[in-house]
Amino acid sequence: MNARFILRQSFLFSLIFLLLATLFVSCKKRGQQTDVENSAKEKSDEELYSFYSPAEDDASWVEELLMHIEEERIAEELSKMEDSLTEYKIDEIPPEVSETEESAESEETQTEEKVFIGKNNEMRFFEYNNEILMPQYTEDGLIIIHSADGNVVRNFYNNDYQLVKEEEWKIASASDAKKLRSEIFVYSEETGKVIKKDILTDTDVETVNYNSDSSPVASVKYILKDEKRYLVMERNWFYDEQNRILKDEQKEYSYKDSVYENKPVLFSKRYEYNYTNTDELNNEKDAEDTTENATDNTAPIPPDSKYFENDVLKMQKQYTKKKGTYLTRIYFDSVFSVITYYEDDFRLRDEYYNNGRLFRTKVYERVGEGN
Repeated sequence: MNARFILRQSFLFSLIFLLLATLFVSCKKRGQQTDVENSAKEKSDEELYSFYSPAEDDASWVEELLMHIEEERIAEELSKMEDSLTEYKIDEIPPEVSETEESAESEETQTEEKVFIGKNNEMRFFEYNNEILMPQYTEDGLIIIHSADGNVVRNFYNNDYQLVKEEEWKIASASDAKKLRSEIFVYSEETGKVIKKDILTDTDVETVNYNSDSSPVASVKYILKDEKRYLVMERNWFYDEQNRILKDEQKEYSYKDSVYENKPVLFSKRYEYNYTNTDELNNEKDAEDTTENATDNTAPIPPDSKYFENDVLKMQKQYTKKKGTYLTRIYFDSVFSVITYYEDDFRLRDEYYNNGRLFRTKVYERVGEGN
């Protein structure tokens, strides 16, 4: 009797424990399900305001961004080299100082201009609005002073009307005048053309040598520190028989922490031009173009070019005989590169290459097309 009673009590307790355990698990699962549903609902609400999906991002935008950044950087470097080449060129134009005929001037011009003539009928002073032009006649030649808004340029000419020196001044007042830059020219006795120019400032000095066509061939620049010269730049230009530039190479030297005793760090860049394909294309264009259909398209096609940094090819450009139609290729490293095609100077498409294999293409639509 006692044994049966104990057995029944044990069975009853076991049954009650099992029911309680089942109820607890059921409640826990229901709570977890509710949390999942709430979490899903919250995630859905966030996605309504999210424009970025990590699952759909293949990082292709990174390569495109880097390409545009590299394009801008290279374009800036090339622009600096091309602009500076223009600055180095020599324009040997004699000064134009002519007699002024006051009788030929209109009443309106007379109110705007002031002209003073010397005893020998030579112009001594000319003023127009905020600009002043004043020649000074000396035994060694002629000095022409041009002033505008406090910036003054003095050009010194010898008796053969050759420009021998040019000075740039900043004049704020009578007590605040400073010479910013001087250029001194040396001429060939045989040809009478500039063969050397020295550029002087308070901080640096540069010497430029020229060929018989007045084109720069070599330049060396030093920075002045503690009465010593430290090399900061070397540049050389090479030309063909027609005096067309073939190569423009530049080496820059930088000193660590401006300590000029330290060994400088070298950075070099080079621009190469190839006229072989260009001459053929221009000859074809000349044969095709006639007087009747001659347009702006008859303008000469630029030479193909390559740009290097530290002897590593960074960009090349290749033209066709159609004006504004060409391609550029930018090299990021030995693996990744991008070719861009242009037509009428409009960017048509980009082709991305990895180890020489095309893996992505981006096409650009002209405004008004594709609608």
